[in-house]
Amino acid sequence: MSTLILSRRLPPRQLRHWPHQPVGNCNVAPSSLVVQQHSHNAPHTWPPAALAIALAIGLHAALAAWLMADHPQAPEPTPPMPITVQWVPPPVALPVAQPTPPEPTPQPAPEPPAPAPAPRPEPAPTPAPPEPKPAELPKPKAQPRTAPSKPVAKPAAPAPSIAAPTPTPAAAPAPRPAPAAPQTTTAPIGRAGYLNNPPPVYPPAAARRHQEGTTMLRVHVLPNGRTDQVQVLQSSGVPALDDAAQAAVRQWTFIPAKRGDTPVEGWVNVPMAFKLAP
Repeated sequence: MSTLILSRRLPPRQLRHWPHQPVGNCNVAPSSLVVQQHSHNAPHTWPPAALAIALAIGLHAALAAWLMADHPQAPEPTPPMPITVQWVPPPVALPVAQPTPPEPTPQPAPEPPAPAPAPRPEPAPTPAPPEPKPAELPKPKAQPRTAPSKPVAKPAAPAPSIAAPTPTPAAAPAPRPAPAAPQTTTAPIGRAGYLNNPPPVYPPAAARRHQEGTTMLRVHVLPNGRTDQVQVLQSSGVPALDDAAQAAVRQWTFIPAKRGDTPVEGWVNVPMAFKLAP
């Protein structure tokens, strides 16, 4: 690194020429006044403290110039964007649904044991044929000697006895058929026909009085789907509403109850709600 040395030279002093004047009783000749003048070529020295200060300033200036030349000023970093953090409460743990135990598989009903075959009857012993009794010979009648003797007829041989037929053993009885499974009975269904059945008429008097309620009816349905009896199982508290519900259900058609595939009569409950529009 080079050292910067600063020097200063003062300008020459201007000498003023004073005319010769007598001073009191003293006469001074112009030549007697001697003024020393520095030569322009004489070097001027600085004190050590000034040199040290100048040297420090020069070093700092040179160092700053070198840093700016070799290391350009880095751009100011862009401040990061702020991040908004919002506290979210932890999710509430939902109760774990317990698995539904599987329904037990119905075991087939055990088949009834086959009936034991009836014991085979012992064949009855064949009775021995009775021994034929010897036929008694008729006593010969006395005949006159003159008459020729007639030959004596031999007794007929006994007819052979017919053996009794051997009884045939009776056949084993056939096993009884297993009883048929009981047929399930379904109740009458009226909701499927609600769209086709007319709704009840809201009584005008009850509407003016803002009367509302629900009437529960118990209906007896015939095998053909028509209603036989309509009873009020639970009243709405307003007789006019109960009567309107009964009058409407009497005109309805239901899907009858069934036992297996056969339609049968049955009972069904029909709720009828009366509510005014807001």
